[in-house]
Amino acid sequence: MKKWQKTTFLGLLMLGLFVGLMYVFKYKIVKTSSSNIDFAPEVESKEVFVPDSIQKPENIIFFIADGMGFSHLSLAMMSQQIEGQHSVWQNFEVKSWHDARNTYGPLTDSGASATAMATGTTTFFDVIGQDKDGNNKENVFEIATQNNYATAIVTDSYVWDATPAAFVAHTKSRDNAREILEQIAASELDLLFGELEDVGEDEVPDLETTMEILTQKFTLLDHSLELPPTTSDSKPFAAIFEEDEIQDLDSSPNLLELTKVALDVLSSKDQPFILLVECEEMDSASHANDTERLIKGLQALQSTLDYVQDFAKEHGNTLLLFTADHETGGLAVTAESDDYPKMEIVWSTTNHTAAVVPLLAQGPGAEHFEDVHRNRHIGQVLKTLIRTE
Repeated sequence: MKKWQKTTFLGLLMLGLFVGLMYVFKYKIVKTSSSNIDFAPEVESKEVFVPDSIQKPENIIFFIADGMGFSHLSLAMMSQQIEGQHSVWQNFEVKSWHDARNTYGPLTDSGASATAMATGTTTFFDVIGQDKDGNNKENVFEIATQNNYATAIVTDSYVWDATPAAFVAHTKSRDNAREILEQIAASELDLLFGELEDVGEDEVPDLETTMEILTQKFTLLDHSLELPPTTSDSKPFAAIFEEDEIQDLDSSPNLLELTKVALDVLSSKDQPFILLVECEEMDSASHANDTERLIKGLQALQSTLDYVQDFAKEHGNTLLLFTADHETGGLAVTAESDDYPKMEIVWSTTNHTAAVVPLLAQGPGAEHFEDVHRNRHIGQVLKTLIRTE
């Protein structure tokens, strides 16, 4: 390295250190070693009791915003309020929270948390549909099918991702893409909308094999999402898109459009339904500390949620449940006095955090989520609400 290059390098290094220190002092970000904070395991609690005699919803829409914590919710409420209108967040009858910890500690991932919410059983990182001992646990979709419900998944992530997988599959690792895809193809799903990711890499089958697996079960829709004429032997529908093709409201398609089509299909059936809607954008944006993507993701989330709320009210007897699987990014919404009231975003990590997350509900059965304080309790209540026997 030449002398001038060394000087330039050292200068940039010192500048970087200076900027980093200014950032730390400005926002007072202080990390305390985990060895100085004792983690208190919870006292094992019993399953949530829901009387069989209660009024049960005919339909259930379960909306999961991956990676969304209370600071994400605060940002949505303070940056996307329409003048003269109630916020979608204010429309929920039940406003609560839940603790998303896994079996061994305060942090979790989408596999463990979605499994808890789908099966009512706490487990550990990466696991899909199994308990900590590797036993398959019955999920809410399987119980729904037994009780003549239609079942559907809409996600702006890939279709074998941990959150949707936990509602249809059972495997020891969320990385077992082929196994999850084959279980999706063998499931009783009536509709599946989502993306592909990393096809042909690691454990993910190549594109041709992936589509062969999915077409065993599903009739594939094109980008128009136009539904073919249905017959008595019609297959369930799937719409499969490329990686990151579904993002914000500028995407074609977007989460709002996919959810509308899914609800049209489900409401045309002569049976109750349970629909899982996942918005992945909060998690993806927060892992990258990408504020611009986060804002756009929140816009897509809120628009979709607004539509779903209206659908639930118009169709009656529909429970809408909204939550997150964990918080990502350690987001903080701040404002500087010399630039008030403009807001600033501060990120403390690119990983998951141990923060509790929102739990909101409206419609018949919503009251049974008021005292839910662990993610597994969500699955336990849903199972009781679905069972008709």
